Amino acid sequence: MERDDIFRAIQVAVEDTPLLMIGSGSSAPYGLPGMQELGEHLLKQLDSKYSGEKCWNTFRENLQAGQDLESALSDITFPSDILNDVKWETWSLISSRDFDLFGRILFGHQELALSKLLKKLYQATPQKIDIITTNYDRVVEYACDLAQIPVANGFYGCYHKHFDKDFPLKKSVNLVKVHGSLDVFCDTHDVAVSVPMLKDRVPGLIPEIITPGASKYAAVLTGTPRQLLSAADERIGQARSFLCIGYGFNDAQIQENILTKARVGVPVVVLTKEVSDHAAHLLANNAKNYISIQEGKKKNTTEICINKEIEILDGTFWTIDGFMDIIS
Repeated sequence: MERDDIFRAIQVAVEDTPLLMIGSGSSAPYGLPGMQELGEHLLKQLDSKYSGEKCWNTFRENLQAGQDLESALSDITFPSDILNDVKWETWSLISSRDFDLFGRILFGHQELALSKLLKKLYQATPQKIDIITTNYDRVVEYACDLAQIPVANGFYGCYHKHFDKDFPLKKSVNLVKVHGSLDVFCDTHDVAVSVPMLKDRVPGLIPEIITPGASKYAAVLTGTPRQLLSAADERIGQARSFLCIGYGFNDAQIQENILTKARVGVPVVVLTKEVSDHAAHLLANNAKNYISIQEGKKKNTTEICINKEIEILDGTFWTIDGFMDIIS
């Protein structure tokens, strides 16, 4: 295919304001930790405390054997004391990096490429963008602020917010954080509350984040996470196309409805540094109309796969800035 034909195919796939699926790959360029660093952090902070526990020792051995964090935890169910410590240490690491980013935005005037994309997508009537993310960080919220676009996450109030599950039908970015947020905690009554921008641990609160591992599948089916998953499913059902940014297709509860729509031809565009073998397999075997855009094997090239046919272009179109050059 000629370059113009490739660009046109991508433009057509996302012309009806796509639902954005945002994964950890979208936050990595801003210094947010990935799964490998998180696993190393958990061992460093908690290994001496729990080295006598069989489940923890299995986790450590899995990591040391080279498994990624998700795989290392896949068959392990931690008791509540270990799980709560894992949640706090996960929160602590990601929160510290998130605050570093916020400082660079506030005082260093750092820009976020995502804000440019959101501003462009928001121009379409009725000025509404649905975003589903598995990330805990606030990168999407910061991008919305930079773009001067209102964002709704289902929590309402000023400083002490409670979940209401309603999302606006227009003039908003509806952000569904299905695995929780740095700002959301469970109180002593097991009620989810949002307390924005806490910097330190607070007695009586536990981060309402869903960590990788066996407990993840049960956690998303209870309380506020279940309502958020329902909100995500509703938006997936309404979507006319999907734009997946740094999303690895590792969440069965979320992606099954995406794949159901992909099987009947709803367009799926994947934008990432590297498409995993798992994601490539899912798309090739389920999607009738998909495009993946990833870094090429040679420097300053992009590999674009359109329905199993691969094209190589000069340029870095696999970044958000590069993608903007395609759709602008």
